[in-house]
Amino acid sequence: MTKIGAIPFQKLDTERFIEACAPGARLALTEEAKKRVRAGEAAVKKLLAEGKIIYGVNTGIGDFCTTVLPKDKLLQLQKNIILSHACGSAPYLEEPIARGALFLLINERSKGYSGITEKLAETLLTFFNGGITPLLPVTGSLGASGDLIPLAHLGLALMGKGKVYRRGEIIPAADALRILKIRPYVLQPKEALGIINGTAVSAAQSAFAIHGAQRLSGVSNRATAAIFEILGSSTSCLAPELHKLKPHAGQIAVADFLRKNIAGSKLCDRKGGKIQDSYVIRCAPQIDGAVLDQLERGREVVETEMNSVTDNPLIFTEGGEPRAISGGNFHGQNVAFAMDLAGIALAASGKAMTKRVERLINPAFSGLSAFLSKEGGLNSGFMITHYLATALLAENTVLANTISAEASSVSAGQEDMVSMSMTSARKAYQILLNCERILAVELLSVAQAMDLAGHGKRSAVKLFSKPAQALYKKVRNVSATLEADRWLSGDIEKITGRVHNGEFSVI
Repeated sequence: MTKIGAIPFQKLDTERFIEACAPGARLALTEEAKKRVRAGEAAVKKLLAEGKIIYGVNTGIGDFCTTVLPKDKLLQLQKNIILSHACGSAPYLEEPIARGALFLLINERSKGYSGITEKLAETLLTFFNGGITPLLPVTGSLGASGDLIPLAHLGLALMGKGKVYRRGEIIPAADALRILKIRPYVLQPKEALGIINGTAVSAAQSAFAIHGAQRLSGVSNRATAAIFEILGSSTSCLAPELHKLKPHAGQIAVADFLRKNIAGSKLCDRKGGKIQDSYVIRCAPQIDGAVLDQLERGREVVETEMNSVTDNPLIFTEGGEPRAISGGNFHGQNVAFAMDLAGIALAASGKAMTKRVERLINPAFSGLSAFLSKEGGLNSGFMITHYLATALLAENTVLANTISAEASSVSAGQEDMVSMSMTSARKAYQILLNCERILAVELLSVAQAMDLAGHGKRSAVKLFSKPAQALYKKVRNVSATLEADRWLSGDIEKITGRVHNGEFSVI
């Protein structure tokens, strides 16, 4: 069903953002937004008529900011800004993330502080509502002055140059304009910077990373609860009075979740079992709870950024005479810090998952058959899937290195400390994708271990709690019990896909 949203949204959260980026979503400017955009457009014209000097409107940009241009060069300047900045190349952002960047740009610019024309706002809406999404390069943004290179490719598309997505297919932008029945757009003063300045791409990439990471953490906690039962673990580590003495919000939330999921289990607190389990079991609330806390902090930062105005210069029309104020709202330092930390937390989460897989496949830890194989030796079982998880973990360890402290200098020292917010966001997203595959290995291992558990009493799966049985059913709807070695790549990909699209979040 087509969803119509009146923009600008004033209080976007990640859930609403993801919904607004869906293929069926449609946007429309409110009358108040139209009024504010027209006021900004008029303000730019008035300031130029009065001979005011405005950065990027009648001056060069970057270290050329002291070069004042004559009136007959202003439109050429706008075109040149897009052409000079559109120097990115493959790989490109995935279509949903690029669509998210387009949405955030439209939402922000419709607040009226960018000095763009109503025609540009409507043209951007035509792209979005027509299912046309600019092909935005992954690399090139320094997260200061905004996501310049990726967003310049949006400007190219408006001009009928470059390429775009259309319903999953990549087509020339010129063809997209013909489909939309519009002409190549001619940028007006202030509109080049109105397109390329700001953190729309960094924020969109970050929002997808945080949303996916929080969803992944929930599924991982379900797997952990099932592992408590498989291993017959002690539940004393989940006692509420214990966690009240170290009241981190995430820790308490994970302990409560695990306790509720295994309530009434006949498999936990196994007689003769260890008083204290290994850290990835006993300290699951402290480890996974800390991950939750960092992701929640990341969500708060990203949502603040999504609701901010990040262009430069900004045009103010309130309170009398219009003003153009140059500043630095395009600088993504907060996002860079938050996404570096989110990446570190996600990498740690992947490590915990991999360690828990090891508890299942090692008979010395689990009491089950080696590598969860029904005929070890002839069959290797889940021996090598653990290799896959470990390789992904190694990649995550490299990706978790921070970039936000990198103080690179560009534009002849004019832009002497960039944030690298897009790089930190992209790293976190890649770590997320790797963790989704690690979690797929864990879920397959959990289901296999549930088939092998039970200690001869009766059908093993029926001994488990209802939440564990529901998780088992989700896995088995995709992947059958491993009776003998088979090619598991397809099973892993299917589970990974379902984790990514949220199917495992609803049980």
